[in-house]
Amino acid sequence: MRPSRSTAILMATWIATFVLYLFVKPDKPVPPESSPVLNTVPAVVNTAPPGR
Repeated sequence: MRPSRSTAILMATWIATFVLYLFVKPDKPVPPESSPVLNTVPAVVNTAPPGR
């Protein structure tokens, strides 16, 4: 059983798009060597009330 012409065109277009994507996709970003730790308290905390 042969696919109709329009189905064959759609399949060829999809395959060509996928192959093109494989060639031009961007590389995965490299994570930084030391990422900041979240939810940490800074070393110096200003506890003075405002206006002093």
